[in-house]
Amino acid sequence: MNFWRPVPLLRLVFPFLSGIILGQVFKHPLPVLLFTSVLIVLNLLLILLHWFALSFKLRWMSGSVILAAFVVSGFYLSNVSSAGNTEEVPDFESKLVLLVRISDCPVLKKNCTAAVCDLFCIHDSGRWKPFNSKLYIRVYNSKNSGSPGMLNYGDYYLVYGRPEKLKFFTNSHSFNFREYLFSKGLRYELGSSPDLCYRLPGSHSMNVSRFAFSIRDRLLGILRQKGIAGQEFSVAAALLLGYVDDIDSRLKSAFAASGTMHILSVSGMHVGIIFMFLETALSFLAKFRKGIYLKSLIELLFIWAYAAVTGFSPAVLRAAASLGFLIIGKTIRRKPEMLNVISASVFFLLVMNPAILTDVGFQLSYLAVTGIVLMYKPIYDLYITHHWLPNKIWALVAVSIAAQIATLPLSLYYFHRFPNYFVISNLVIVPLSNGIILMGILALALSSLPFIGNLVIMALKLLLIGLNKSVMWIASLPGSVTSGFFPDVPEVVLLYLIIISAFLFFTVKQPKFLLLALSCLLMLEFHGLAIKSGGPSPQRLFIHQDSQGYVVRLVKGRREVCFYSGLRMMKDPFISTQVVNERMAGNVDIVQDRWINFKGWQKVCGFPRIGRFGNMMVTGDRRIFILDSPLGNTLKLKTHADILLICSVTGARIEKLKEIFNPAIILNVSTASRSRVLRWSDEARKYRILFYDLRSAGFYQEQF
Repeated sequence: MNFWRPVPLLRLVFPFLSGIILGQVFKHPLPVLLFTSVLIVLNLLLILLHWFALSFKLRWMSGSVILAAFVVSGFYLSNVSSAGNTEEVPDFESKLVLLVRISDCPVLKKNCTAAVCDLFCIHDSGRWKPFNSKLYIRVYNSKNSGSPGMLNYGDYYLVYGRPEKLKFFTNSHSFNFREYLFSKGLRYELGSSPDLCYRLPGSHSMNVSRFAFSIRDRLLGILRQKGIAGQEFSVAAALLLGYVDDIDSRLKSAFAASGTMHILSVSGMHVGIIFMFLETALSFLAKFRKGIYLKSLIELLFIWAYAAVTGFSPAVLRAAASLGFLIIGKTIRRKPEMLNVISASVFFLLVMNPAILTDVGFQLSYLAVTGIVLMYKPIYDLYITHHWLPNKIWALVAVSIAAQIATLPLSLYYFHRFPNYFVISNLVIVPLSNGIILMGILALALSSLPFIGNLVIMALKLLLIGLNKSVMWIASLPGSVTSGFFPDVPEVVLLYLIIISAFLFFTVKQPKFLLLALSCLLMLEFHGLAIKSGGPSPQRLFIHQDSQGYVVRLVKGRREVCFYSGLRMMKDPFISTQVVNERMAGNVDIVQDRWINFKGWQKVCGFPRIGRFGNMMVTGDRRIFILDSPLGNTLKLKTHADILLICSVTGARIEKLKEIFNPAIILNVSTASRSRVLRWSDEARKYRILFYDLRSAGFYQEQF
């Protein structure tokens, strides 16, 4: 039997995906005339092949022409969608008036309201100039009112300020956040205040997203009114409505360590529960003559409305599109092949937005559902039982294993760790989360009823408490997470080839697939040896900053010396995660921790001489001046510093710092106010000095 016959869309999706990937890699725009000409030539060639009725042995020629057309189409669409996402981002030398529109749901933070907005035009030199980009804006607390200015989704604003390029450094062994933001079109950030941010009256438009976000805010208000607060509220908001901004870092870490982070993002499981709920509630409509059409229409409307309320995340789009095709097939009395449905949803979403292919949620969501479709039945058949409870437990375990195998290489590539107790977590957390979703739907629907509504809310609270305590308990177990996995792209590809070959060997029972799996395993080993036997590593400098202080790290080969500004920094979880990841990825096995306030030359094995004399730290040919106190008016001595580290709030101007130190780079790790940091940044730009505020840049790194 021909494998491709029941899934014709699957063999069309692969060349289309290949074209999109080629377009994202090479980024050479394809002119419309050339694209049209290529498609016309391919169509004429296809017509000629059918006209001459080639023999059956040459049928591959027409198929090759069709595949080539899909590759070219994918390449063209990829270039069209990323036409404005170029790496060249112009600098703004002075403050301007900007016309922006809030394009994402604003987030209310501790001291500001933040949102992503579309930048349409700028007012410069007395006239408006079009400017197409995205801007991350923060409106900070007003000194008079003490509350941040409100931003409303879909509204237009005139904002006065100087947009700055997004300045941050991406750890080579961590998720490439810079690449992610660039794929979203985000280029600039801007800090403002309510008096510099003017909302244009009557400027908003009532579109679908604005209406959906207003409904979500009302539903969140119902949960708050019913007394759901704290971690219970943050989990309920994430599970039911996709609102994840209130989840604290401790709870996120616990979900990640237990392997149930996917629970917090609205995905196919949530949409599937909504679908099953609607199927049960609307089953009576199937008894009427045309009732099945009305039932299908209501289900489609509710599913896509729920996708809108939860923010149209890639996982929800995948589930909504797939379920939509399934509902349509069921309505016209067809039983579609699941791989064909998945392929149709992939094709639909990529045609709408080819850039969604780079989204991590999109990739993991489709890999998980494909793994479940292909591997669930073979895994489930390994253990057959006729008892109801063991059968349900094993079915859930089989689903968890299938999804975990399918997403394993990509999860290790992005997150560098593996949850060891994912089977236990899914056995406990998934049923609880399903109960929370169903109970949450009832709670929101029956909230106006005094007695029944209160009972449902009480049951919802108990389920939320049970879920959070279970997650915390699993995350606290010894060995809950294995860290230190840092595969590169070739290793990810080889891992997937091993998984596919092993799966085909166990299902088809052909030795050639076992040989392919062993060959890929051997190539994986040789690749790892080639990386380890590379040339000597250059010396690297890292400077990390958090609310507790800063850390200066020097790394050379497998050795590292780490200078901390205080004891709290050594215990800071944010800093320790960055440091530990870098150490494991670089195979660093000799580490020395020291305080930053040492004096004189230090003997550090494997490094050139490292010393500190006064406030000047010297390592090799790099000189770092640590400005941890205000400059005195009597300081006349001039000295050169490659890097000036501002550690405390100082009144000195950049002009004076340049005159004394003439630095090439200035790094701010102090708690200076936002306005002071912006003034330093403007002055540094004037004197052509690189300035980085590590609160927004994350950390600084260089090699020498």
